[in-house]
Amino acid sequence: MDVSRLKKRPEERTDRSWPGLPVGLLSRTGVPLYQQLHDILRDAIGDAVLPVGSTLPTEAQLADRFGVSRITVREALQRLEADGLIRKQKAKNAVVVARHAADPSGWEINSIEDIVAAASSATLDIQSYRKEAAPEIAPLFGLATDEPLHCLRSILRKNHEPTAVSTIYFAPAVGSRLTRKSFNDVIVFRVVQRELGIALVDVRMTVGAELADAALARALKRPVGSPIVRTRLAYRDGEDQLAELAITEYPADSFSLSYQLTQRRPR
Repeated sequence: MDVSRLKKRPEERTDRSWPGLPVGLLSRTGVPLYQQLHDILRDAIGDAVLPVGSTLPTEAQLADRFGVSRITVREALQRLEADGLIRKQKAKNAVVVARHAADPSGWEINSIEDIVAAASSATLDIQSYRKEAAPEIAPLFGLATDEPLHCLRSILRKNHEPTAVSTIYFAPAVGSRLTRKSFNDVIVFRVVQRELGIALVDVRMTVGAELADAALARALKRPVGSPIVRTRLAYRDGEDQLAELAITEYPADSFSLSYQLTQRRPR
């Protein structure tokens, strides 16, 4: 564990309940305090200073130990929980549940650039690109329910293993100008921008849940009836016209999603 991340406090003390866990002020320049605390606790868990089954100090104890606010502590713990390393408990100390973080299809979505980063390590295994009937989707593009849409079906893979199933529908003016060979980039909306010169400036995301049917289970190598997280991203151009609708289905146990929310200040 890199204890150089800490500045010693004059009143530094060792808490007998958590021997080996550093005590001191966080001092990595340019790194948010919550990230510094997250990294220190993550390392302590990985080094078994905080072994699986043990409890962490309370938020108040961590705040005092590292000289930070409880808001900072809360953010660090939320990220550890998203990593799958701890389980927070109401009115009780958080518990360590794993020594190493899983490798989920984790998204931290604060911008369109974050969407690009989340998919950048995957590859696009194209299954088909053709017109398909989509009665529930067509009206979103201002079409009658019986009008077919150009649809790209693919499997996202990491290390050759399936991580998600992707189904993307395009507005007629977009889909008719693309071919299967156009999709040489795992970031499909980037293909639309590059090939057609359409600037996609707004993305609206909806997240839901479902159970895997036989086809989805087979594609993801999961049992039928497995829990699935389903995201729907609607990409709009500068004129607020829907250009692309991307539906992606992930195994629920390999998906995490976090947002950064800020409160608007009153004018």
